[in-house]
Amino acid sequence: MAVTAWTGAEVRAMRTAALRITQADLAERLGFTESVVRKWEKRGATITLTNQHAAAMDTLLARLDDGQRHRFESARSAVSPTIVPDVGQFDRSDAIVGRLHQLAELRGDGDLVDGLSLALGEVVDRYEAEGPRHLAGEVQELRQRVNLLLQQRRHPAHVEQLYRIAARLSGVLAYMAVNCGRFGSARMYCREAQVLASLIEDREMLAWVKSTESFCAYYAGDFALSVTLAEEGISLADSGSQAIRLYSNGLARAWGKLGDTVEVERAIEQAMSLADHHNVVPGLTPALTFESYGKARLMANAATAFLSAGRFDKALEFGELVEDHVSQSDSVWSATLVRLDVATALVLQRHPEVERAVRLGVEALDASSDRPIRSVWQRADELGALLESRHRVPSRVYAERLAQWRRSAQPLIAPESRIQPPSASTARVVQR
Repeated sequence: MAVTAWTGAEVRAMRTAALRITQADLAERLGFTESVVRKWEKRGATITLTNQHAAAMDTLLARLDDGQRHRFESARSAVSPTIVPDVGQFDRSDAIVGRLHQLAELRGDGDLVDGLSLALGEVVDRYEAEGPRHLAGEVQELRQRVNLLLQQRRHPAHVEQLYRIAARLSGVLAYMAVNCGRFGSARMYCREAQVLASLIEDREMLAWVKSTESFCAYYAGDFALSVTLAEEGISLADSGSQAIRLYSNGLARAWGKLGDTVEVERAIEQAMSLADHHNVVPGLTPALTFESYGKARLMANAATAFLSAGRFDKALEFGELVEDHVSQSDSVWSATLVRLDVATALVLQRHPEVERAVRLGVEALDASSDRPIRSVWQRADELGALLESRHRVPSRVYAERLAQWRRSAQPLIAPESRIQPPSASTARVVQR
């Protein structure tokens, strides 16, 4: 049951038949004044409620039980128009003016949609500077606002834009949840983003969601699932720019954890080829973006993938290639993660450079101490376990700093993300 246009007649049917309450009681439930309710009922079918008031009545209607719904429908069906058209079957001029007013409201939605789109972009731009802990609440409020707007009367073109914004907001929340170690929440947000993107057949967004699902599975330790999800996303991306992230951040890194060097090389080659084809920027694009990955971001992921696969020479090569971009970037997390990868490769290479590795590890922890995220926690812990197993004396400096970093980070990280024993791939590498 739905009411496409709320008038004073429907309001009276709701109050007297369905709810059986006074005008004052209804006004209190709606959050409006009693005089407003009185005006609606007095005008009957000659007044149509505005978007805000209609949305409040929609909410009230949705909460009725079966008996109340039956009484409302019966009363609504029995209502006769209080004003009969003057000329046969034609509308009165004031009724037409009322409809024109409603249409004018729909045309004004464009400014609102533009504002929401700008707000989404601004949050994404601030993400690496402020982190998920400070921004998650703001994104949730935006998402709820968009959801409310979708329940109201909207211009068809604006509805599609709102669905696109809603999908991206849910995607941002999924990404934030992964970085906070809230993998269950991340999966649910991904599912919501997927449904929203499907409604408007946005394949690019669907590919982005698959990449984020793969990202979630990777940090949850399910590398085989991460591979599967990345491959599904690549099918959706169809050689589009989103495939660069799927090959490098998803497929290559997951295959690296599974120890398959051949697949890592194949995935990185595909990502590089696509980057050249799409002429992406050479610099370090943000980690959270709906645009294409830049080459520096791609190379940072390549370093991680080759490190996990045991190709320490390739990890150092890509780490050095991306270092200048990292140093010039405001991305604290990127600098931290690249340095942790390079430090680990320095310990594992044929001729270890332990002191340099410890120095880089400490620098990495210092850089991200005020913005701890899951990926930093995991890699910092793996480096600590590696140093402890091979070079106990110099590792004490790093171990002490890591312990301090953990204490400050612990309140900000969800319980399910607390550090587990080193991953299978790390353990395998340590034993070599």
